[in-house]
Amino acid sequence: MPNYSMDEDAAYWQAPERFKLPFEQSGSMGLRSSYFPLGDPNDDDTPMAVVLDMEPGYVITQHAHACERVEVIMRGTLTAEGRVYRPGDVLTAKANEFYGPKTAGKDGCTTLEVFAKATGAIYRITKDAAGQMTRTNMLEAFSTAFAEQIRKKSAASGKA
Repeated sequence: MPNYSMDEDAAYWQAPERFKLPFEQSGSMGLRSSYFPLGDPNDDDTPMAVVLDMEPGYVITQHAHACERVEVIMRGTLTAEGRVYRPGDVLTAKANEFYGPKTAGKDGCTTLEVFAKATGAIYRITKDAAGQMTRTNMLEAFSTAFAEQIRKKSAASGKA
């Protein structure tokens, strides 16, 4: 099994073929990602580790996943629920439990998010102001799942 150093190996930032769309499109919104399946990447029940590297001030809007997840802050800081989380701190969520928004600190933030199943890295659940829930397949419609973040990034860069 290959091993990678975040600081020394260009191959660290990678994704299995199935996850190429979110991997390639995340850069357009101030986010870099890397996908590490803990088994067959084509099996929806395979646990999945995802590293997210966020630019300073990057906001992940409120959402949920269809499986349990644990997130560890690796670098920088992340503000969520009125609290600042630092390297080593852990955030968890149950299946279908909404969390966020989360905001990367002034130096950005790198987290390791581990999903009990690959479906956590595939489906993003959001709800609108009326409470209507939407489940988006990020492998097919990444820009739809992150439409709000992409809009904010475009507005901030003057491309609105």
